[in-house]
Amino acid sequence: MTGWVAIDFETANSLRGSPCSVGLVKVKGGQVAEEWSSFIKPPDGHDHFDAVNVGIHGITADHVRGAPGWPDALERIVQFAGGAPLVAHNAAFDIGVLAAACRACGLPVPDLRFACTLVVARRAWNGLLSYKLPVLAGALGIELARHHDAGADARAAAEVMLAALRRQGTDSLDRLLAVHKVRMGSYRGGVRQGCVYRGGAPRAPSPDADPDADPDNPFYGLTVCFTGSLPGMTRAEAAKRIAALGARTACDVTGSVHLLVLGGVKPHQLAPGATRTGKHAKAQKLRDAGHDITVIDHEEFLELLAAAEG
Repeated sequence: MTGWVAIDFETANSLRGSPCSVGLVKVKGGQVAEEWSSFIKPPDGHDHFDAVNVGIHGITADHVRGAPGWPDALERIVQFAGGAPLVAHNAAFDIGVLAAACRACGLPVPDLRFACTLVVARRAWNGLLSYKLPVLAGALGIELARHHDAGADARAAAEVMLAALRRQGTDSLDRLLAVHKVRMGSYRGGVRQGCVYRGGAPRAPSPDADPDADPDNPFYGLTVCFTGSLPGMTRAEAAKRIAALGARTACDVTGSVHLLVLGGVKPHQLAPGATRTGKHAKAQKLRDAGHDITVIDHEEFLELLAAAEG
């Protein structure tokens, strides 16, 4: 499997079925062969533009006037992919956007396979504190012209996967996933199976979390700590929502914490001369000492949360 297509969506609002832009990058034989991007008019009922989303990607209702609606955009995506697997950074979010937009329009989700560069990168380069696309691209020397431009993000995701393939000495996506013990994700008959790492010991839900949570969701079995404020959400609400996904919340960063979420922090909330919170500094020290702890910002947290709850 040497051919695949990187994909990235931007959404108009907090509803996942509100795609307003898509970027596609086709890779064949280890080389970028073709690129395509387009604005999309979100499905009816999902077509309002929230200020938060506009502030992230800059796309407004004016940009999508005259743009193809979801049925036409989906047809173009399927034609462009030509049956090849899709690749995305945090694929649970992007594939979730595709599926939710189909449901919003009363369309079946097309059968497809997908792989996640976020999952692969955590296995291929396990010494990084953060795997957010701009941070990862910077660490790998990959150009990211403008984060949250769908075309640019799709191109960066493609380059990340290509870098992982080169690092492993293969041009086969299936072989790369097998080496890193990552299961290819899929939609078959409308049933989703996530792209997840299968090489670790089975995780159990935290004792104070929902034991019936989906074990394939990205929070299952994790201990999560928050620092700073989350936009539009209290920490109590965030803790309740991840508990429903099989995770627990810790008040401080220790060796048992798997994930630190960075919220907004005002300069006066930092110690004199500090550039990051105490929890963030502790996470860095733990990572340097060999602990498997990941740091994400609130934006990535909300994307993962949306994907997990979908």
